Amino acid sequence: MENLINLVKQCLSIVETATLKDKEIVMLIKAGIADLKRQNIKATEDTEDSLIKSAIVMFVKSHFGSIDIKEKEQAQKTYSLLCNNLSLSSEYKKQKRGGR
Repeated sequence: MENLINLVKQCLSIVETATLKDKEIVMLIKAGIADLKRQNIKATEDTEDSLIKSAIVMFVKSHFGSIDIKEKEQAQKTYSLLCNNLSLSSEYKKQKRGGR
């Protein structure tokens, strides 16, 4: 999780040592992971997959408090496109229980 937090901070142009927004960032990372899982896409806090990391970063950027509205809108569009593409790949889809 720490690597993901640092990546998100870097993408938000927040200094790694700054901690004021850490709770909001962690909450949004967890929400992004939960949203990916809701869409039946494999995602975890310790992922090393660049596409999953990109989707999580875009989710955070689209919901983070102090970002320009146009950047939020662009991040939301990018997140939606990533989710659509990930959901089309069997490599990223969670296996349904019961073999179906």
